[in-house]
Amino acid sequence: MSPRLLAAVALLALGAAGCGGGDDDGTPEAADVTAGSTAAPADSCSPGVHDLTLGNGQAARMHVTPGGSGPRALIVALHGAGGTPTGAIEAFSGALNEPGVVLIAPASKGQTWSILRSEHDLDLESVNFALAEAYERCSIDRRRLAVGGFSDGATYALTLGVSNGDLFPAVIAFSPGGIVAGEQRGIARFFVSHGTQDSVLPIASAGDAVVRKLREAGYPVTYRRFRGDHEVAPATSAAAMRWFLAGAP
Repeated sequence: MSPRLLAAVALLALGAAGCGGGDDDGTPEAADVTAGSTAAPADSCSPGVHDLTLGNGQAARMHVTPGGSGPRALIVALHGAGGTPTGAIEAFSGALNEPGVVLIAPASKGQTWSILRSEHDLDLESVNFALAEAYERCSIDRRRLAVGGFSDGATYALTLGVSNGDLFPAVIAFSPGGIVAGEQRGIARFFVSHGTQDSVLPIASAGDAVVRKLREAGYPVTYRRFRGDHEVAPATSAAAMRWFLAGAP
């Protein structure tokens, strides 16, 4: 059984537009998702790094952590502008010592995620193919599913999370620039972090503004402000993983 396709994203600025940073039109039809898990052959989900080519030819990387019993948690990790799938997974270093986690990171078609620069989301197909690849290879717990990223990847993750809250129960945004969102669908919970000395995306107009907008829209948000620049510190990544794996507050 494959996950439902993500809803296409329409342009409606909820926060500031995403900006570059860091190592960092078709409308797919949505199908229903039921709670539970998917089954997959065990050898297709062996612990370690798997470099993949998605169904549309785009590169992706999947990292499976050892241990755990039963279906695995899944994080779709999105890189920053000019970044790579490897960098996207590095931002989630806090997950690498957690048992039973799958991270899958597709590459954007351009330097950054297209919806941040145009009216067309050319990367939505890659995200859908990445989800399908993870579900085909691994047994996934649909209740422990997140989308997240750093910088531009965080902005895209927020965008997908608002439009697909019925698919992604959790969204993790490290140093986002804003949100480009269509119709709100479902109610995801959000983890946002931002450095108080961020020289790329100043916290007042980026992280603070994003969190304020999310809370005004009724979303539950955990906000971690830290003394630092445009980065994902190991302690921040670890805190995000604890928050994600602990489930809803």
